[in-house]
Amino acid sequence: MGQSLDGLVRSTFLRTIKLMKDELRRVPLAGWNESVFRYFFCQQLSGICGDVQQFVECDRIDLVLHHGDEKAFVEFKFYVHPQRFDPYTGVSSGFKGGPSLQNLREFQRCVQQLHDRQSVPGLSKYIVLAYADPVVAGAPGKRYSDYYDDYRHSDEKIALDVKNPSGPSTSSRIEFKPSSSPSGQSARVERYRRS
Repeated sequence: MGQSLDGLVRSTFLRTIKLMKDELRRVPLAGWNESVFRYFFCQQLSGICGDVQQFVECDRIDLVLHHGDEKAFVEFKFYVHPQRFDPYTGVSSGFKGGPSLQNLREFQRCVQQLHDRQSVPGLSKYIVLAYADPVVAGAPGKRYSDYYDDYRHSDEKIALDVKNPSGPSTSSRIEFKPSSSPSGQSARVERYRRS
């Protein structure tokens, strides 16, 4: 059968991050969301291993993968500071939404729901968290990094291991400088996998 599903998910994540760097030169970060990120992930996975079955939005899971006897549940969280624009002039009128305790609680609910799903032999569960903050530091609590850089789940029974796409035990930082991100945001991309 070749590479394990875990290996395929890891290598697909790496390929998606590389692709994202190139795509950000064409489409600003403001044009991205979870669905776009998931699309590129699915596209890259198909390129690596076409016999992995992919089920999008399957029973309230962003992406379910089947490969032989292995299965993976993947949730995507993609947070940016979306700008508001006047529809007639195209002039920016500030930001809408953004980092908050409500956003953090949504993420915690996602972790809890994935954790609570029945585990079966051969099943891995993943949360792919990607977020972008403005390059210029704002007030504390106004950046996603304030909430997620050192995130630990409040329920100690839920162990989230921060993994580097190329190896365990460290977080992965991908920085997009303003030249490659017209919206002036940098992005930190992390992959969390529940062991």
